[in-house]
Amino acid sequence: MTAHLKQPGEPIAEDCPMRAAMSAIGGKWSLILLYWLDKAPRRFNELQRLVPDISHKVLTEVLRTLEDEALITRTVCGTNVEYAISPHGQSASPLIDAIHDWGQAHLARSMSAQR
Repeated sequence: MTAHLKQPGEPIAEDCPMRAAMSAIGGKWSLILLYWLDKAPRRFNELQRLVPDISHKVLTEVLRTLEDEALITRTVCGTNVEYAISPHGQSASPLIDAIHDWGQAHLARSMSAQR
């Protein structure tokens, strides 16, 4: 059975699909990291260079959360650690691409409105 809101103002059920999705990928940095990991496996320092506004601590926390949600994998290669999108994470690729495309259109609209 699919959970959904039945009436305006009704509390969101714990088994609500939107709530589950936002819990897994709704963090400030989650989709950005999934976007980069969907392109290629990356090491921690490479992710930090790609997303310079994220602190070391927050990057560590978000990667752990994404790993706990089975959206990414973490592989130790000697002294290095490599992160890659998992098959479950790849199932979100169409969503990530759609948000990326919407973001591009939104930026273009915002820039043209400022002119």
